This record gives sequence, C-alpha cells and structure tokens, in this order.
Amino acid sequence: MKHYFRSCPSPADGRGIFISSLLVIVLTIGLGGDVSATKSAWAQREAFRVVEWSLRAGASVDYAVLRDYPLYPYLRYRDLSRRLTEFPAVEVRDFLQTYSDTPLANRLRYAWLRQLASARRWNDFLRDAVPGRDPTFECWRRQALLNVGQSEAALRDFATLWRRAGSLPSACDPVIAVWQAEGNPTPELRWQRFARAMTAGKMGLARFLRTDMSATDQALADAWLAVADDPTRVLDATRFKAGDPRVPAILADGLSRWRRRDALAALAALDVLKARDPSLAPSLAIEERLLALWIASDYHPSALARLTALPERVVDQDVREWRIRVCLRQGDWPATLHWLDRLPPKERDSPRWQYWRGRALASLGQTETAQSIYRRIANQRDYYGFLAADRLGVPYTITNTPLTISPTALDALLARSPGLRRARELYILGREREADAEWRQATQAFDPATLEQAARLAHRWQWYHQAIITIARAEHWDDLELRFPLAYHDEVVTNAKVDAMDPAWVYAVIRQESAFRADARSPVGALGLMQMLPATGQQIARDLRDAVDTPNLRQPETNIRYGAHYLRQMLERLQNNSILATAAYNAGPNKVMQWLPVDHPLPADVWAETIPYRETRTYVQRVMEYAVVYRHLLGLEGNPKTTLSAGMKPVLPPEPDGQTG
Repeated sequence: MKHYFRSCPSPADGRGIFISSLLVIVLTIGLGGDVSATKSAWAQREAFRVVEWSLRAGASVDYAVLRDYPLYPYLRYRDLSRRLTEFPAVEVRDFLQTYSDTPLANRLRYAWLRQLASARRWNDFLRDAVPGRDPTFECWRRQALLNVGQSEAALRDFATLWRRAGSLPSACDPVIAVWQAEGNPTPELRWQRFARAMTAGKMGLARFLRTDMSATDQALADAWLAVADDPTRVLDATRFKAGDPRVPAILADGLSRWRRRDALAALAALDVLKARDPSLAPSLAIEERLLALWIASDYHPSALARLTALPERVVDQDVREWRIRVCLRQGDWPATLHWLDRLPPKERDSPRWQYWRGRALASLGQTETAQSIYRRIANQRDYYGFLAADRLGVPYTITNTPLTISPTALDALLARSPGLRRARELYILGREREADAEWRQATQAFDPATLEQAARLAHRWQWYHQAIITIARAEHWDDLELRFPLAYHDEVVTNAKVDAMDPAWVYAVIRQESAFRADARSPVGALGLMQMLPATGQQIARDLRDAVDTPNLRQPETNIRYGAHYLRQMLERLQNNSILATAAYNAGPNKVMQWLPVDHPLPADVWAETIPYRETRTYVQRVMEYAVVYRHLLGLEGNPKTTLSAGMKPVLPPEPDGQTG
C-alpha cells in the first residue's frame, strides 16, 4: 500500500521543513535518540500533536515515523481531508477499507462523497456511496443514477422521501424535476405531505404545498391553516365536509394545539365534537388520552373520571400509572388499591407498585399484610427497596461484588483492540468526544463478559463516566466501585462540609447529572460535573464573592463548589427539605413551588411519586437512591438520621406570602 507523504516540501514551504525538524527533535528527545523506536508514549503523543497541528495549518510533513502510534489513522485522515479536491480516490478507498473500524471512516466517506457530488463525478459517487438516512446524500445518489442512465432506479420509492414532513435539500431538485415530469406527485400524495407538514408544525412548507393543490383541496387546506392559527375553529362545522376522511386529522391537530393553550377548554371541545358526530370518537381517542394525561398531571378534580372513561385501546402503562398517582395525591387508599389490582402482572409486581400496595394496605389498617409486602422488596438495592426497609426498620441490603478481572486480562483486551487503544490516547489527550466515539465503535460487538473487562479498563484509566455506561451495558449491577466511583473525594467532602450538607447527596447529584464527566454540556448549556448553567454560575460567583466574571464551570473544583452551594440555596428556599431541593435542582425552584400541595401536607414519598414531570420524578428517586449507596461507600451509614426516610420530611403547602422556607 502506497501512502501519500509530501516528504520533500517545496523550498517555499518553510513551515513543512520546520515542522519536520521539530518532529524529529521531539521524537529524538523522547526516545533517547532512536527515532524508530516506539517505547516512549510521551514522545509519540507530543509528536502527534506537532504533526496534527502542522497538517491543520497546511504544512507538509512526513509522519511515517508515527505509523505504530494508535492515532496514526487520525493523521492520515487529516492529510487526506485537506487533499480531497485532488480526488485521491485510491488513497481514500484504501483508508475506508483499512480503517473501517474507526469513526473516521464515515467522516471521510461523507466528506469524499460531498466532494464527488460537487464535481459531478457520479460513477465514483455510486462506487463509494453507502445506504444512509441523510436526504442530501440520498438525493445525490439518485442524481448519480440519473446521470448514468439508471432512471428507473433513481426514481424507485422516491415518493417515500418526498413525503417527509420537512423541506427537501436542493440536492433533490434535479430528481424532483424528473419525477414531476412523469406526472408526480398525485393529489393524494401531495395531501399526505401537507398533512405531515402541518402536524410537524412546518407551516411554511405546508403553505407552499397548498399552492399546487386543486381548488377543493385548497379549501380544506385553508381550513386546517385557519385551525392552526386559532384552534377554537375546530368547532366551526361549516369548515368541514361531513364524511371526509381527512377531517379527523385536522380536528385532532387542532385539539392538540388547543391542549397546549388550555387543556380543559380543549376537553370541552372534544366532548362537543363527539356529541355532534359520535363516529369521530375512534379517530380522536389518541388526543383524548393525551388530554386526560395532561389534566391528570395538574391533578384536576375531573382527571380520574377522564382517565377511567378512555377507550381500552388507548389505555397504556402511562394511563394505568396516572390513575394510581391521582388517587395517591388525593389520599384515596381504597381507590389506589383498586387501580393497583388492575395492573398487568409485570407492572403490578415491580418494586414501585409493590411498595405502594404495602403503603395502601398499611394506611387501611392491614399492617401484617403490608409488612409481608415490604419484606418481599426490602432486599432490593433501589429507592423502593430502601423505603420498604425503612418501613420495617431493618438495615438496607447493599451488595457490593467487585468484578475479579486480572490486570493481565485487561492488558490482553487492550492489546487486541486498536479501537480501545485509540480511545485511550484520545482520552489522555483531552479529546473526550472523539474518545467516546472510538469507544462506542470498539465495544459495540462485545459480549457482556468483555464489556465487564472494558468497564474495568476505563475505570483503571479514571474514565469514570465511560466505566459507568459500559458496566450498565453489561447489565452487571453489583460492582459498586465501578457504578458509584468516589472521584473528586476531597472536593466533594470539603465543599459539602462548608455548606453543612451530606456529601453523599452531593455525590448522588453528580452521579445523576453527569456520571462524572467533567466536560459535560447539556442541550440547554449546563456545564460540568453538576451541570451548572452559566447564568447560575455567575450568580453564585457573586454570592461567594469570587473575583471572576465568567467562572470556569468545567473545572471540577469550581463546579463542585458552586453546585454544592446551589443545593444549599435550594434547601433554604424550599422548606429545608432535600426532596424538594433535589427536584428544584432538576426542574427549577419556581416549578417545584407550583407543585406544592394546596391545603394540607403530603408525605414525602407521595409527593415524590406524584411529581408531574416524568424526568423530575425519576431524577428525584434516583438521586435519593444513589445518596443511600454513597453513604454506604463513604462509611456514613448506621445512624438513623442517615436513612432515606429521615431526609424525606412531609411536604408543606406554601406559606401565605408565597415563601416555602
């Protein structure tokens, strides 16, 4: 295999000469004078940095000396990427074959295909294209087929692509032109795409599609557009022709839009529509379910009746569980038992609903039966198992069974997996996103036993979040060292002490928020171990009188310090109740204040189970569960004040002035 190395840069390319010389110097120093050796990892990493920097800068470098370094493919990728305009087809194809096990292969392939399409080199494009979901590349593939005379193949199933809800890229225009010349799309197909655009909220596309419709279809399209603008128009029967099979979709979409503005009014409108035309009921059942769930999450007095009246075909796990939650919130224990009895066996036997069966029976005076249920789940190492153990007054069952994997086995796994070696180097170089991609690709075919080894390997490198993810994929739950690392111990303990808080709670929040990924960034911009929003970080910096305009929230010590302080603020604001503070860390304090009971206290376990947001409900339960595990790992258990239930004080209604603390 011949590689393309510009080992003899032109006289004008001073950068290439300088970089090549620097590369030799770095390797010579690091390898004790032997530039062909590969024993010094430090020298190879430094040389890699130098070469990659030079390639990014456009210099020409002979990097063959790094052929044995795990990240050598990244240098080849960088070199080829900058030369795609020269169409080095042989080298590109060799790279795609040689390094097909790397994430780089797809990245280079798509860059290469983009270059081929731009140059209209359609034969090469067809040779190197692979099936994909990107409409741009799919339309280029169809363009290529058209240009090599395979029109039938180019247009085959194009209607499926055209019917998508979003706008098509310009790459599709030549294909659309040929497709339309053959009499497409049909009026039915055009309406289908219009309907998809409307339900997806793509109003601009919908209006564009309307222009080519028949007069009759335009009238109905205008009616739908009017409903989108004002959902109350679903009640205007003059806009809709009786018996038109397209009308129920318009009404359902209108009710969906109305639901987001006023769910109760939308439900009343639904009742009117069903009374006016009972045949509409089956078509509107899905929206009826969503409306019932919507008001159930607000605990409206009519919620249980609405959930009960739903047609059986739309009753799913969410509906069944919300029937129970509404009863829990109302303190109606007989009704709670009624709906628990109607769960399918798999749901009914889960620790969650077994616990609530015990709670209901105990509240109705059936103590012995309740305790037998608690005993059934009290040995579970989870939120409900811990609550059940507290009800019985027995110690928690916290099993820790570390994996027994020899260092020799870990070294052997690393030796036979180029992907893991690349992931390790990228992680050491601080390129965690790329390291993640290599790790995922390298481990995707691993069996559970090999995943366990890989998880232990990642933990050995202190790549904690990857170890947590990988051991979960192996479905091995009992190695607590892997699943609940005590990373950043001094920072957590010190800052928890400063704010007079339980360090296990701080650890639990870190574990749930980022799984110990210091460079984590959420879709909304939250950063670091404890996922602090920059605005919150700036406010805390002012509170702590830190002389920084923009605190570095990816710096672990800063992130932990600020996150612990924010938890303390939430405690002080929300009844000094860790359940409420934990919920506020996820959903915000204002939302939590909206969820407080109106006129009487609620037991903390009931409040946590009836949090309206699924995400926050799960978040709170996991954090409280993880805090118990971390108390065990930190040696803080044994004191009755450290049990799960001890931190779950009753949730009180807001004070008359709106304050909760």
